[in-house]
Amino acid sequence: MFKNQNRFLAWMTFLFLTFNAILLANEYKGPIDLIPSKDGQTLYVLNMDAKEIAFVPTEKLNAKDPSQFESVIDRTIPLPQEPHSMALANDEKTMFVSAGYEQGKIYAVDLESGTIKAEGQTGHTPMGIVLSTDQQKIYVCYRFNHCVAEIDAATLQELRRFPTLNEPVDTVVTLDGKTVYAANFLPHDPSNGADVAAEITSIDTETGNTKNIRLPNGSSSMHGITLSPDGKYVYTTAILARYPLPTTQLERGWMNTNGFSIIDAEKREFINTVLLDDVDLGAANPWPIITSPDGTKVYVGLAGTHELCVVEIDKTHEKLNALPKDEEEAKATRSTSTITANQVPQLLAFLVGLKKRIKLSGKAPRSLATIDNKVYCGMYYSDSICVIDMKARRPKAKEFPLGPKPDMTPERQGELYWNDATLCFQHWQSCASCHPDARTDALNWDLLNDGTGNHKNAKSLLFSVQTPPAMWHGVRETAEYAIRTGFRYILFAERPEDEYLKIDAYIKAMQPLQSPYLVNGELSESAKRGKELFESERIGCLKCHFGEFYTDLKMHDVGSKAPEYDHMDEFDTPTLREVWRTSPYMHDGRYVDMRDVFKEGNHGDVYGDISEMTDQEIDDLVEYVMSL
Repeated sequence: MFKNQNRFLAWMTFLFLTFNAILLANEYKGPIDLIPSKDGQTLYVLNMDAKEIAFVPTEKLNAKDPSQFESVIDRTIPLPQEPHSMALANDEKTMFVSAGYEQGKIYAVDLESGTIKAEGQTGHTPMGIVLSTDQQKIYVCYRFNHCVAEIDAATLQELRRFPTLNEPVDTVVTLDGKTVYAANFLPHDPSNGADVAAEITSIDTETGNTKNIRLPNGSSSMHGITLSPDGKYVYTTAILARYPLPTTQLERGWMNTNGFSIIDAEKREFINTVLLDDVDLGAANPWPIITSPDGTKVYVGLAGTHELCVVEIDKTHEKLNALPKDEEEAKATRSTSTITANQVPQLLAFLVGLKKRIKLSGKAPRSLATIDNKVYCGMYYSDSICVIDMKARRPKAKEFPLGPKPDMTPERQGELYWNDATLCFQHWQSCASCHPDARTDALNWDLLNDGTGNHKNAKSLLFSVQTPPAMWHGVRETAEYAIRTGFRYILFAERPEDEYLKIDAYIKAMQPLQSPYLVNGELSESAKRGKELFESERIGCLKCHFGEFYTDLKMHDVGSKAPEYDHMDEFDTPTLREVWRTSPYMHDGRYVDMRDVFKEGNHGDVYGDISEMTDQEIDDLVEYVMSL
């Protein structure tokens, strides 16, 4: 049954730990957002997993000995749903919290009484909440409705929606209140093109007009966004993937690099992207970003390597401003610079002497705050706050607990491993670098497991354990085996079998979110018509997509082979569950919109009458498929 004794022992250990964790598991905190009070005496901590706002006196966080505390929390305010972000009113009496998923909410929380005094309905997965400068309005991302909403702060009623591109996750408002910037998490491009990149959406709050600001090719997983204290610049974190290259090595950022981009807030224009990695050490998964109060530093939480990166941003701007834009400008101005501004996103050494990385004692800094000269990091998987005194000659982190040390279940530990880039050679990337939330980064990769030169879209891992084989050509018998080969050939590392088993548990336990195409959890009238078409003999979708996971687990030639680069005709039939979240579509991501899969690609015409469908029928079929 087991290939060898070591595997048997690993399974026995895994089962024991699973049983033990179930018995002993504590409630996780999961700090996801931090806001200091104006007087600096309280740090408000938004704990996603515990569904609460926690009050932490900074006096406790200034203590010399963190071990004296079982928890630094003074009191908490419970929340009805998992929160994602919060915004503090200027009078510091009310905290606005965005929470929930398909039934999203905004809560107005009275901080003195600890009660929810009002709530408002939102779109799907509200994130990145921020108040307007006059405190009259709230702006919040509806991540899976692909928009930013403007909400009346007094009534919590939605006023307007502004379209973004793909999964907006965080926002910031300029000092004059005239522009909202939203970070789109993923690219919104066909991934088989030569330029695939995430973009920032800028919104004119007076006219409602939007403008998208494109980041460099390969930009994805854009997490945090912030405004410089003088209002001149917007900074946002992202991975800068080298997806056109075959995945043959990791050295010098061959596959993934990590950095932040700079936007001119007044002109609404891209300035540049700088990398946080070292030449031989990646700074994987940059997440939260803030500035020092005086604007001289940018702080970035490196969620994959569990570090704080400190950048001398004023000197960085000086260095960037001194560069010619490109070689043509360098010749015209007779510049003596050996580099140009358009080369900076490729330069691992650009910030040498302008940045330092501080090791944190917890896991996954996903939120940051600063008070005076101290930086506070919310350590998501450690349920703790790390504090760094930036005035110290050699700043070091002190870790303060938000509660008892969590006893992680195998699924939780597996989730941590999935997001942990220190398991990777030179820390360049984690599994989440290409599969954020164990889904897709919307990029094509040449993984070499089925030859070279045939880039394919990163697949979601949802239900991958239940729907073997793995990979587009089915070259891995199971998802579990694909995870192990992924570590070996993508992260260039070998890990203990016990760690793999916990990752298996995490992936297997994943559950889909409810589709934003559903109406009160039910199919729309259009989707009902689409369901009839889907199940009809005429269209023939059920010939390949049926059962709980809408797949026959087989390979098929559906005429999607690209003759210029594909080596094989047949591709795995993917699950259609949560397909609304996995654009772009087909094995090479050639279609951004599901409608184009049928309209342009005639997908399924091999088995059905797709090409003869009317526009209305296509719309109905798409509505149903996107509701799954």
